[in-house]
Amino acid sequence: MKLAPSGSRRQDNKTKNRNAILNAARRVFATIGFEACSTREIIRESGLAQGTFYNYYKDKESVMQDIADELAEGIRKGIREARAKAETPLAFLSDAYFAVFQVMMQDRIHLDLLTRNRDIIRGYLFQGGSMTYILEELDSDLERMVGLGGFPAHPIRITSVMMVAAGFEAMVLLAKEDGYNLRKLSDYLGLLFQGGITNVSKVIQEDRELLGG
Repeated sequence: MKLAPSGSRRQDNKTKNRNAILNAARRVFATIGFEACSTREIIRESGLAQGTFYNYYKDKESVMQDIADELAEGIRKGIREARAKAETPLAFLSDAYFAVFQVMMQDRIHLDLLTRNRDIIRGYLFQGGSMTYILEELDSDLERMVGLGGFPAHPIRITSVMMVAAGFEAMVLLAKEDGYNLRKLSDYLGLLFQGGITNVSKVIQEDRELLGG
């Protein structure tokens, strides 16, 4: 008598197929580009049947959304761990950037994907999901640091947005250049925002001061 596959085995197979699709899409998007490729090319690269692909995704856009969400979640996890360990205000800033860069540099495909699809990736990352959570957590962490005296009062929301934007543009820079020292680049960005927060706080302390005429 043939036994039915266990739930665990079925789940393992689903995970394997989904990963095969995502990894294939990363390679295709990195080499051909998101706009130039078709779903057919992703299916061919994955080695799976067409029907199997459509069991998981309806089109290349839904695949790209999952890729962007997974990338953002990896960044979010790295940032959260770095900030939890930070012992100084500067480490709070620079170590978080270092964590982001390490996530990106662990796989050349990530960098090639970003280089070829910069505007596309930006759109998917900032449409919601994990990047929204990253901004919300950064807001909370900055508020906590202000409360502890690590940073002076400043416009927290706009600072969070600018910090995330700077991190994205730095990732684009890393994707195009191989010579940057990740630790020094992270420290540079940390110092940039630490000094900026200090100077801004002398003139503006809250986001609402930036609103209106």
